[in-house]
Amino acid sequence: MKLHLQSLLHGKGTAAVSNDDTFPSFSMNRVDMTPDRFVALMNQHKALVISAASDKGEEPLTVEDFGSFLVDLQLEHYPYIGGAAPRTVIPVTAGKDIIFTANESPPEQPIPFHHELAQTPNPPRYIFFYCDIPPSQGGQTPIIDSTAVYRYAKEQHPQFISNLETHGARYIRTLPPKDDPNSPIGRSYQNTWNVQTPQQLEERLSKIEGCSWQWLDDGSVRITSEAVPALRLVTTDFLFQYAFANSLVAAYLGWQDSRNNRFEALRFGNMDPMPHPVLEDIAAFMEQHRVMYTWKKGDIMALHNSLVMHSRNPFVGPRRVLASIWGPPEHQIASPSLIPADPLVFGFWKVPEDKCAEVCYQAIRAGYRRLDCACDYGNEVQVGEGIARAIAEGLVLRSELFVTSKLWNTFHQHVEMACQKSLEDLQLDYLDEYLIHFPISMEFVPIEAKYPPEWTNLDGKMVPIANDIGQTWKDMEALVDAGMCRSIGVCNFSTQLLRHICSIARIRPSTLQVELHPHNSQEKLIRFAHEQGLHVTAFSVFGASSYLELDMAQEADVLMKDPVVLKLAQQHSKTPAQILLRWAVQRRTFPLSKTCTVERMKENRAVFDFYLSVWDMEALNALNRNRRYNDPGVFCEPGMGTFYPIYE
Repeated sequence: MKLHLQSLLHGKGTAAVSNDDTFPSFSMNRVDMTPDRFVALMNQHKALVISAASDKGEEPLTVEDFGSFLVDLQLEHYPYIGGAAPRTVIPVTAGKDIIFTANESPPEQPIPFHHELAQTPNPPRYIFFYCDIPPSQGGQTPIIDSTAVYRYAKEQHPQFISNLETHGARYIRTLPPKDDPNSPIGRSYQNTWNVQTPQQLEERLSKIEGCSWQWLDDGSVRITSEAVPALRLVTTDFLFQYAFANSLVAAYLGWQDSRNNRFEALRFGNMDPMPHPVLEDIAAFMEQHRVMYTWKKGDIMALHNSLVMHSRNPFVGPRRVLASIWGPPEHQIASPSLIPADPLVFGFWKVPEDKCAEVCYQAIRAGYRRLDCACDYGNEVQVGEGIARAIAEGLVLRSELFVTSKLWNTFHQHVEMACQKSLEDLQLDYLDEYLIHFPISMEFVPIEAKYPPEWTNLDGKMVPIANDIGQTWKDMEALVDAGMCRSIGVCNFSTQLLRHICSIARIRPSTLQVELHPHNSQEKLIRFAHEQGLHVTAFSVFGASSYLELDMAQEADVLMKDPVVLKLAQQHSKTPAQILLRWAVQRRTFPLSKTCTVERMKENRAVFDFYLSVWDMEALNALNRNRRYNDPGVFCEPGMGTFYPIYE
């Protein structure tokens, strides 16, 4: 079977999309919709409409087809517990209790925007809708990018967002003893919590710290939830996008019936009331920027519930839309938790010594926790002073920092000595990561004679020496054994060199750090490193900018001025630097940047409140010209008189 897919959120950011818009589309064979492929598509598009390819003569998908499609994705089954809406289970051959009716509230009542079960501690990852009978009028399922809502709310109502970040949100709802089909929130406490008696409900609620309840005379129960997060940095699958991950607007606008007053449905986690004008304004933004798709029989709408909010318009005539909710893939290998929790790296190459301590301190104050140092940068003493000051002032704990240093070329046969020197300069007991800076071994230069050694010996000459890189790696492993560093890796290595290290390693490399930007995208190298389980750190993500003053690039090479980058910056209301950093994040790499100004530090961190569409990424990837600016094969001979290529 051939499937037709339409991307509902196609990089227009917060621009409204009407019913008449043509959504970007593509086709694929049904058998190619593997679990891994589905996850990748949802991470890229967030929201898809999937249907049988009618132009290929395919009949519309049936309810049974819907069930088979869901089961074949091999996602974790997610029980519908904690929701407010009445539901009816729809039996299908593929599985029990996997499909149910969408919210059965009266057709004249709209359902406000929400993430499904966002009021619970662990909402489902994916939600699916299937259209069996489209209504004659209305009845769309509008959606909106939750990252765009977060960005709007943070920019327009920063104190509101700060309160949510600090305290979270509480939801207050009165549940009847029996389902009330006349209310959009009329689901009984029995069906909501899958219990039969008040005693069973109390047993379940008593296990939730911070949750409280009150029984009313008519047998209803008013439940005040524990404080739950209302904003989330979605880090699964390296997404790194903030989401307005809550049901605040849905509760404020929709939790109204004979038992509930919507104006009393919400509190901050500290029980302070939420400001109604702010909620009204956010709701208006959602209404103005919603994306609507007109249902056709057999359509499946797949939503990444962590990133996309949905609602329902009033409708006329019969409408039968079914729903299904699921967790992550059953057999997905859990990604190790990132500590620190975001991938942004602050670097110290070319940061002047007289400014470096203050720059380091301010970077930590701005939120950076990954610090990239090196012997060759000549400023590790000052970086250490900045770290020590930040720790002494209580800005950060040592355990919250991830500090990287690098083994310079002249120390490949003196690994422990070099690492110990970096530790002393940085005032640290251990490094989180120690990397071989270049696959270049040079004549040893004593620390007391010249430090940092740079590229030449005491006679001013670059002198390569014969060296077994495998032995250097064993010496690196000994550092881990001795507790001097937690992990080890490499910089500026080719695929073949990386393959060699991986084949001989007792302790496998944790990281590959290489030059990566749209002019030098290195797709195959990144893929190989990821398949080997390595993190990839991207240096020079802004391309030529750092190399102009070194006469290693020309003004025409500057990515910040490229028309494609500038167009995307305007489209997303972001700076060119933020576009390039976001590009690197979406390639599952750790982008490294540096600046000496606090304003720019903060600006470069503001890359989690938007995302680049598939087409945005393709436009940036198309800029590749395999242009490497940091290439010893180019700069060593004119600078030091020695030809030493390490790349083809």
